[in-house]
Amino acid sequence: MTSLTRRQPQSQSPSPIPTTTLLTPHLPPKTLVGIDLITFTSTPNFHGIRDIPGGWHFLYTGTTEGLSLRCGAWFYIDESETPQKESSASGGNGPQVLIWRWNGDTEALEPIRGTGEGYQEAMRYRANLGALWRGGGLFGYRSRVPAQGLRQAEQEEDEQEGRRKWKALTNRLSARLLSRITGAQREEGIVDLEMDWDGRVQWVVTSGGTARRDDDDIPGLDRSSLEAVAQSGSAGGREREFSFLPVDLKMTWREGAIGRERTEAARDRSWALGEIIHRISVHPDAAGMDDTEGEGQVLGELQFTFLMGLTLMNYSCLQQWKRLLRLILTCRLAIVERASFMVEVLRLLLLQLKRCDDIEGGLFDQLGAEERAGEGAEFLRKLLNGFRTALYETLEDVEGSPVKTEFERLEEWVKSEYDWELNRDAILRKGMLQLEDGEEVEMEMIEDEEDDYAPVIVDLDTVPEELR
Repeated sequence: MTSLTRRQPQSQSPSPIPTTTLLTPHLPPKTLVGIDLITFTSTPNFHGIRDIPGGWHFLYTGTTEGLSLRCGAWFYIDESETPQKESSASGGNGPQVLIWRWNGDTEALEPIRGTGEGYQEAMRYRANLGALWRGGGLFGYRSRVPAQGLRQAEQEEDEQEGRRKWKALTNRLSARLLSRITGAQREEGIVDLEMDWDGRVQWVVTSGGTARRDDDDIPGLDRSSLEAVAQSGSAGGREREFSFLPVDLKMTWREGAIGRERTEAARDRSWALGEIIHRISVHPDAAGMDDTEGEGQVLGELQFTFLMGLTLMNYSCLQQWKRLLRLILTCRLAIVERASFMVEVLRLLLLQLKRCDDIEGGLFDQLGAEERAGEGAEFLRKLLNGFRTALYETLEDVEGSPVKTEFERLEEWVKSEYDWELNRDAILRKGMLQLEDGEEVEMEMIEDEEDDYAPVIVDLDTVPEELR
């Protein structure tokens, strides 16, 4: 995959076999449209996207290319549903057709519902599909912009590689995960899903969506007032509160823990990670060993929050992505006890870092806007520094560890791309410095504490008596 582009994707000659198609009737020209990691500005002749492959996809729009509110939705294309398979809605053979109509009131694309007039309208758009194909109004799906000068065969190979990488960025998403995060599935077990005319489910997300913990606390304005404002916005009342995994970095030990147990749990957050994984697992056994589903949910949330930060620049999702990384990359026991999980996390993180420049200005510049200027990536560099130390101390006598192998790939990439040296021993930390007047002084590099909530040892003899 390459960087996000603002150019209109090139129209290609229609395929002789109908493929999965997304129609966008009444979409105004010059509207920002994004599907997966490609964005473009619509033209008057743009009526939809064809050749959409199987798997998870995210479609979103914005009124401008700048920081306007963006609204989109996730949907899934079943690879087993070939064009020859009978359509549940049409009653005949044909391609899968998704129809998202522009709503001028909400300034967003919304799926046509399958009841009454909506169903009849959808059937009319579907019947006109052939004319749109012949007229060149449908643009072929691409996962990336082809590089200049590539031959046709090289472009096809490059496109296939892009699709494989997109699947690797979304392979842990699931209907259960999206329903939980977007609020479609509530604690009472009630599932409130939005379906289109053909029975396909969508999970709506906007750039203004937020989790309660990331809400601004405005004095004098109660939550009901804030919710009323959110419901009246351009999201059309579809905005729900995010329900993220409960990551609390200030308390990473079990209730009732004291002394050494509490201190070790603050330095090694493996217990807190395991508790979250075990609680979110569907059918954990009594010993807590069947945590496959829970690990998948954590990985899926890492994928979701990163992609929503990248495409929608959603603040709350970026915060949760950082919280999850701070939890996982400060674990020690999990390096051994959850080796396969840690391998997947490191592999996913490398893929995500390679996509950080896919938005204008780069993802880390977006993070830097909320921290100190220019230091959006500093939190991750410190995390990786600390994780490397923990990794080599934990696996000091272990040969051929897959976790160490995967981390070395990540370490090599960040060194070449960001010039990050994660090996503390390779950096001169103490030496003599000659000043302009010729005087020599001894200097020592002291780094900030990587763990904001780590325990601190205080010498009571240096503390004033009134503060003891």
